[in-house]
Amino acid sequence: MRALVLLLCAGEPSSAVAAAPWTVSKRAAAVALPAGASLLRFTVQGEESVDFQVVLFAADRCTLRVVDQPVKSSAGTLGAAMTRINAIAGVNGGFFSPEFAPLGLVISQGKRVGSWQKSSLTSGTVVVRKGRLMLIWRDEFQDGPGITELLQDGPGITELLQTGPRLVNHGLAIKGLEVGRNRPRTFIATDSEGHWLIGTAQYTSLAHLAQILAAPGLVPGLKVDRALNFDGGRSTGLWLRTAVGEVQYDEEISTVRNFVAVIPKGS
Repeated sequence: MRALVLLLCAGEPSSAVAAAPWTVSKRAAAVALPAGASLLRFTVQGEESVDFQVVLFAADRCTLRVVDQPVKSSAGTLGAAMTRINAIAGVNGGFFSPEFAPLGLVISQGKRVGSWQKSSLTSGTVVVRKGRLMLIWRDEFQDGPGITELLQDGPGITELLQTGPRLVNHGLAIKGLEVGRNRPRTFIATDSEGHWLIGTAQYTSLAHLAQILAAPGLVPGLKVDRALNFDGGRSTGLWLRTAVGEVQYDEEISTVRNFVAVIPKGS
């Protein structure tokens, strides 16, 4: 999906958004992935039925890598990129223009492309800084790494993807997200205690995705504290490798500018 879609996003969370009850109606057995990660597949029922595929991993054993593809004519698939870097799992990343330029700042293995943006499409950032994986809101950088430091050399940030909109904050669904456009979605979420989810949802709106991710009981033993939307629609893709070496690949349709990979720490 190219970023020519209007996404309405308000900045504050509200429990009033979650008007409909969302419950897991079907759950498959978890599939073991390398480094203690696992694939979770479940269906959530509420105002509609939404199928989820989610990779659950712990930040003490895994981290994220941003894989950037600067030239569209030579850009490959998610599957090819994940195979090349021996990833555990991966999804499509952030938004990009019709000219294949990233919308927002991207840092891949220390190399910066794009520029810092202020819009609903770039309201959050996935960051690996000095080995620590973080999900930081755009307006928090003044109290965190600092935007000045971020844009200079040597801040210790090796991976960064600026995208949006925000979906969940402090365990509550963000209000004001669009409701009427059901499509494939890609997202990342964390309980802010070292547990992370990255995956896809078929098919739902941004508002309903936020409500579902904030609902209790989605993943046993984990309560989503923060969640952030990635590019979706035709860009949506999920690749993973099981603990016994089997590959599952739900291929993206569009040629995508960047990907986000789950890799074992130290690799």
